[in-house]
Amino acid sequence: MQKFSIELDVRDYELDVQGIVNNSVYQNYLEHARHEFLHHHGIDFVDFAQNNIMLVVKTIEMNFKNSLVSRDKFKIEVSAEKEGNLKVVFHQDIIRLADNKAILSAKVTGVAIKNGRPVAPDTIPQIEGFLS
Repeated sequence: MQKFSIELDVRDYELDVQGIVNNSVYQNYLEHARHEFLHHHGIDFVDFAQNNIMLVVKTIEMNFKNSLVSRDKFKIEVSAEKEGNLKVVFHQDIIRLADNKAILSAKVTGVAIKNGRPVAPDTIPQIEGFLS
């Protein structure tokens, strides 16, 4: 599995009353990183949708280890693998850059729907490219 990563900064409006990043914000971080990963591999969500290919999340498992606070810089690492006939599993880790501390690990399972039916991900050339 090849790793891909992006770097981001925590913005003040992402914090909750405890002064830490709200748990729901982490899903936004993860989604943004997955979209960048897919874009890096030639996948454009608009083009796919216009061609009746929908990439959808089936399940998300998140394991919180530490918290981010205002102005923290962090990276999100993404890798992907095929699971079974229809699923793609994205393994994602959020790591604070200042001390290399693990913040969160996630497993996001997705499927491709073409013309309303699930399809094997390796039948779509752009997806097959990052799975091999």
